[in-house]
Amino acid sequence: MNHKSIFKRTAALAMATGLSAMYCLPVSAEVKPLPVKPSLTILTEEEKPVSKDKVRNMKTFTKLNNDAVKIYPDAIKRSMHVIAKGNDAVTTDFYVFDLEGTLMKHFKMAPRDHQKIHGLKRGTYIYRVFSGDEETAAGKFEIR
Repeated sequence: MNHKSIFKRTAALAMATGLSAMYCLPVSAEVKPLPVKPSLTILTEEEKPVSKDKVRNMKTFTKLNNDAVKIYPDAIKRSMHVIAKGNDAVTTDFYVFDLEGTLMKHFKMAPRDHQKIHGLKRGTYIYRVFSGDEETAAGKFEIR
């Protein structure tokens, strides 16, 4: 039996039974299923579009950034300067992460302390600032 006759029989059987041709092939024939692309994608919280309310909250959070720390670059030495702005006597924890989430630097800062972040490779970094257990600032900076 040649391939054309097998195909004709399979097509006729599929039409008669209403099944797809894949289910009607003889067992001896090798069938490789086609890759299936999902038609429905479920997004995680990070992938979901940001709502207007969250954007407003982010703007408020940016204001907190300005109240918690001041960050500015030292372009010549490829480093960043961080100044804690807190007025109360609470110690501030300043963390720097790379984009993979690896902790690169950690500083405990008293109010009006100045730290210099150096020794980082070129790239984008994320910082998080905590006063006690509360996150008071977050953002990112780039070393060029």
